[in-house]
Amino acid sequence: MASAALVTATMSVANSSSDDKGVRFNSAGVLDLADRSQKISAGRPVAVVDLPADDAAGIFAAAEQGDAQPGLRFSDDEFGCAKPSRKCSLEHERTSLQAARGTAKREGKRLTILPADGGPVVFIDWKVAATKSADGDDETHWYLGRMLDLSLSSTAGLPPGGNYHRVEVQFGHDAPGNFLINPQNGKLAFVHNGADIAVPSPDAKLLVTFNTLNPPPSIRVAALDAAGPRLALQCETVESGTPVTPVFKGWHDARSFDLVFEIGGQSKSMVRLAMRLTRSGAAWEVAAGDRARVTQIGFACRAAADP
Repeated sequence: MASAALVTATMSVANSSSDDKGVRFNSAGVLDLADRSQKISAGRPVAVVDLPADDAAGIFAAAEQGDAQPGLRFSDDEFGCAKPSRKCSLEHERTSLQAARGTAKREGKRLTILPADGGPVVFIDWKVAATKSADGDDETHWYLGRMLDLSLSSTAGLPPGGNYHRVEVQFGHDAPGNFLINPQNGKLAFVHNGADIAVPSPDAKLLVTFNTLNPPPSIRVAALDAAGPRLALQCETVESGTPVTPVFKGWHDARSFDLVFEIGGQSKSMVRLAMRLTRSGAAWEVAAGDRARVTQIGFACRAAADP
């Protein structure tokens, strides 16, 4: 992959037939942030610097943000139905669609996002009945509004980035995911927020995602800016016999987030390594409490070039 732009082409399925399944996580043009093969091959290596001891202590002491506190809330939580049901979800979704001011609409099982430039992005609810020889399957989509409240926009228009449409997809045999759609150009990304850590920055212009269970650790950060979504940072450790588990400690601010790597599994010899990853413009920096440990686990990051 020469650049992240190759996987963020504008998606348009306006002419989908009635038996089509619409846009899916593996459709052409979708930036699948749950896919560990997504890499930045032509980017810049990210420098590793020392993390001040006080900052490391604060990261160690911070609460873990894991599956119990999803960064992207599920539709049931967003809609707040006392007893979750399709009827209640449709009523709440209708409010979100009205707030979208014509840029999103539902027609039965078809949920359509209408970017300012480019063709419509169509999601289709579908169900395949089980047979004697095969399990059934299904996907259901819910429009969850924008990443930021529209009331935060200025009279000159919405802020650049951070205002992406969000569509949840519920899978018949897997945890839910989210599609994040650029309202201007229709480019979109998928994140498996029901199985992975997936947390937007406070201004919703960056999103970090990784899986805590499948070694070796592979961390991706997407830029949800005016040109995105696009892969902005990709980090990973080398495959080794030593277990390395990433623990997310939250966004420190809108441009930096904190991690702790637990090295050695749950043994008495386990070592913890504090890190802070910071973006400055298009550049990134990794600050680590023990740079020798960074080398030991082979942790390395690459940052994408300017779009």
